[in-house]
Amino acid sequence: MRMVFILLLRSKMRPAAAPTRLPILLFAISAAVAQPPPPKPDTKAVERRIEDIRNRLERNSPTTPQQKELATFVQKYLEEAGRALNNGKRSQAQQLADAADACRRPIDHLQHIAAGQAPPRPPGGPPGRRGPPGKGEDAQDQLRQIYFRLRLCDFFLQQIPPPAPTRLLELARGFYEQAVKAEQANNGAMADEYAKASDDLTHALESLAQAALP
Repeated sequence: MRMVFILLLRSKMRPAAAPTRLPILLFAISAAVAQPPPPKPDTKAVERRIEDIRNRLERNSPTTPQQKELATFVQKYLEEAGRALNNGKRSQAQQLADAADACRRPIDHLQHIAAGQAPPRPPGGPPGRRGPPGKGEDAQDQLRQIYFRLRLCDFFLQQIPPPAPTRLLELARGFYEQAVKAEQANNGAMADEYAKASDDLTHALESLAQAALP
């Protein structure tokens, strides 16, 4: 279903494609929709994940107003995940737990920045989810990917029942802007932390959109 989200949004963002591309797009969407749904997560595994996220939040308590604001989102989605699990909606509970954890991780990144303990940029360059070694252009490429995910978040918000958490997108955009400023100032470690925080919140919104699916 994630593939469908991205393809649909790209079709909205780009100019009208050539007619020869239309069958390819329709085939890709049909193939994604035709895939069987993933197996439902184990109830005990979801319970353990919810408890683990709650414990991590307690061990690394928020200290600033912004961190505390993020913590309220974590607690909200953990509570919703617990209710969904009690109602037998295991897949929804898993997505809500994923959203809660994605709202929790930026607290860690902000605390690293505040304490001056942001780890140095690894050889592969920018935030988190990449492997191959690279140079400065890797950071720019990663920021471009996050920028595209921020564009996707407008679509994700449309899928979330009201009141949609538009504040999460505001925070994600703010972290992205801080990452760009830090990168321009050649502060790679700080840029990585802010970029990770922004990326995490885009994943939170994606998980919430997935949780809203019937």
